[in-house]
Amino acid sequence: MVANRASASLPSRRWWVAVPGFIVPIGLVAGVCWWLTPPLESLPPDSARWPSTPSGTDPTLVGAEIPAEDEPEQAVDLPEWPEERLEGQDAKQYLLEFMEQAVRRLDRVEGYSANLTRQERIQGELGPEQSLRIKVQHDPFAVYLRFEAPRAGKEALYHEGRFENHLLAHNGDWTRRFFPRLKVDPYGPIALADNRHPITEAGLAHLSRKLLHYRKLDLNDPMAETILDREVDEDGKLWYSSTHSHASYADDRPFAYVEIRYCPELLIPLHIVSYDWPQPGCDDGELQLAERYHYEDVNLDASFSAIDFDPTNPDYGFQRY
Repeated sequence: MVANRASASLPSRRWWVAVPGFIVPIGLVAGVCWWLTPPLESLPPDSARWPSTPSGTDPTLVGAEIPAEDEPEQAVDLPEWPEERLEGQDAKQYLLEFMEQAVRRLDRVEGYSANLTRQERIQGELGPEQSLRIKVQHDPFAVYLRFEAPRAGKEALYHEGRFENHLLAHNGDWTRRFFPRLKVDPYGPIALADNRHPITEAGLAHLSRKLLHYRKLDLNDPMAETILDREVDEDGKLWYSSTHSHASYADDRPFAYVEIRYCPELLIPLHIVSYDWPQPGCDDGELQLAERYHYEDVNLDASFSAIDFDPTNPDYGFQRY
């Protein structure tokens, strides 16, 4: 059903949740956005850092509030991931309960830092693989992104309830001397011109809640195929895995085929690869890669202060020239 699945396998470092970057080509619109941005607010000085993962401590993830309709029920003892390949209704029921507990774990975490590798198809064009360093705070929800490749130095910042709930961003290169930073609607065309998802949906908790929603749909859908298995990657690391496929397009099925890997220690999804539905009139049966995310070096013990999600942080590049 999927062409060249092996070649589209996860890199040794993402996929897979969802975090978007928000820098767009510089132009007159960018300049207008900058002039609409008020002066940066000052906060008490503090040190900003990338909290390291303590020795012997497994990293984990965090996200925002679970939608009421997807609140997992009270935790139950869940058997270990199946030793052998499992499919059909038993696989669907097990994975539903697994994701309920995964969401519950993420909801208990206050914040995290991580490395993210991602690749997204936007308006039919597959973009380059990107490497980012991220910080996520749970409550209030806040995200800081720093791009490491291919254009090192770009930054994006979103803090719920601040900056009129807008996104702050800059390109990180010489263009900052003319357009130091942008303040844009995270759902607007400028922010989404180079991103498949808004920054308000960033993070593995958002991803996990989406996965939980789809597992509930799968449970009563005889045309949804779910397969659970175990995999060993190129580095010899064991992963729990699931694959999901559907027979026909539907509004509530954004992808035709999805591959997910879960960390056996954390019992949380860390990688996801999704394939778009074939284009109308395409009869070769090939599915195009839609998005790929891979998280690693996730630190559940990250301790953040206000300056970590503030543009006045001296370690960030949001200050005007």
